[in-house]
Amino acid sequence: MLKITADLYSGRANPEWIISDEQEIRATLREIANNASVIAKSAPANAGLGLRGFLVEPLNDEVGRNYNLPESIYLAAGQYATSSKANAIAERLVGLINSAEITTRMTPEEEALSLDEDLQGFLQEQLYVGERLTLLDTEGLELSPEAVEISLETPKAACQYELGAYNPNFWNNNATILRNNNCYNYASNKRTDTFAQPGRGCGSMYRSLTCAEVTRASLCDGLHVRYNCFPASEAPRYLVALVIAPGRDFHWYRLNKEGFWSHKPGSTPVRNVDNSNRVITNPQTCNRGIYTQFCGYFYTCKSQKIR
Repeated sequence: MLKITADLYSGRANPEWIISDEQEIRATLREIANNASVIAKSAPANAGLGLRGFLVEPLNDEVGRNYNLPESIYLAAGQYATSSKANAIAERLVGLINSAEITTRMTPEEEALSLDEDLQGFLQEQLYVGERLTLLDTEGLELSPEAVEISLETPKAACQYELGAYNPNFWNNNATILRNNNCYNYASNKRTDTFAQPGRGCGSMYRSLTCAEVTRASLCDGLHVRYNCFPASEAPRYLVALVIAPGRDFHWYRLNKEGFWSHKPGSTPVRNVDNSNRVITNPQTCNRGIYTQFCGYFYTCKSQKIR
């Protein structure tokens, strides 16, 4: 059998599918072996939000060896593809979804949100998004009704919060930490090794991927909307920002004392640049890829329930 993982999301677990058709497995691995230049060890260093690539993993010790392939094969795709052939192979992997067994690393409580019916079409669209969009064009960014309400509200207080130094090495240099902590962990500055989900800590996880639902779940975990102050006893209180890829995923940013914002897209390294490789000075206007809805600013706290 062959497991394929789309390196796609930031907050949710990435979708995976398992191929059991031996003929299809051999044909897929043969095509990869014949184009070995497309193989990488991991996502490109500059890979940001949205589709980054695919991880291909044989599930026994004979399949990959027959083609002189490594145990784990990473194929950068979409706007990060190293060649047109890489995207052609990626299209083949996406095309296998219809005949595959779908699985994720999510818990049973998240099963209802594990996959979208149109995942295949969405992935095919993302393979060529870099050819259709100008990265500097942010006109398509949407401000959600919730964010408008929050941003236009006259502050009732001037709240104190903490700014930590930018320290990506803590998150990037250990393989276990890198793989098992996501954007919510990083924004909260709390390592759990659980790929934390808003609302799971308080027992009421989001039920849909909208600003309203992920905000509700995050407040349930203990976060506050900006200008709803925490006392000093709740320090460190970080200023964070929530964005949504409507119906698909969520993503978080954290403000650092250097004056820029930083983030951790899923299981990939922490960085302080956006999808245009520009240092993030404003999460509302930076290039966020598929995360088109800005939901608002929040404070984290010491007593936050995160799991």
